[in-house]
Amino acid sequence: MSVVLHQWEISPFCQKVARALRHKGIAFEAVNYNGVLATKVQGLSKVGKVPVLDIDGQRIQDSTRIARYLDEAYPQLPRLYPQDPALKAQVELWEDWSDELLYFYEVYFRAKDPEALNAAVDVVVAGRPGYERAIMKPMLKSALSATLYFQGLGRMSADDVEAEFVRHLDRIEAVLAATGWLVGPEKTIADLSVGSQLAEVIRTSKRMGPMILSRPAIARWLQTLGR
Repeated sequence: MSVVLHQWEISPFCQKVARALRHKGIAFEAVNYNGVLATKVQGLSKVGKVPVLDIDGQRIQDSTRIARYLDEAYPQLPRLYPQDPALKAQVELWEDWSDELLYFYEVYFRAKDPEALNAAVDVVVAGRPGYERAIMKPMLKSALSATLYFQGLGRMSADDVEAEFVRHLDRIEAVLAATGWLVGPEKTIADLSVGSQLAEVIRTSKRMGPMILSRPAIARWLQTLGR
């Protein structure tokens, strides 16, 4: 079986899918669309975004749709979603919260911190000709800033955004300190989704990364999630 993950290396949604594949024990090849190769993403699916997974002769787009497919197609492998309906509902709530809310904090800390933006650009242009950096940096900053403005965080004060993020961290820490996982007794897509978002903040933000890792339950949990 040939499995190919079309990804943007810096995307937490692509990292979520990569972790889901490793959790299931499915070997895969990752194809990165770094630098100006990002223009080719439009041709991968009707939506024009990554992650896109080629698997079993199918092409699936969107991290949540991919995760659901993996459990449906390979139920004999370690599951991403619990079979118990109540636990599954909790997992899906965490996953949606991560994808639709927590993600924008990761975007905020990259767009508003010049040092983090430079670190993000380093990832975005990895393996590409040096001149592409001059092209990609303003494009990335513009795209991130526009996303934040229309979502709302971009119109809040930095102090308020950081305070809200800290509250979210404290909630995650409280849950993990009690149970070790976000839902139930085992790793699920909830852990992989939230963990992928936080890992991307840590990767590029020298200021916010230590704040995340200063919480012992989160730090231990992130180690179990790996890359």
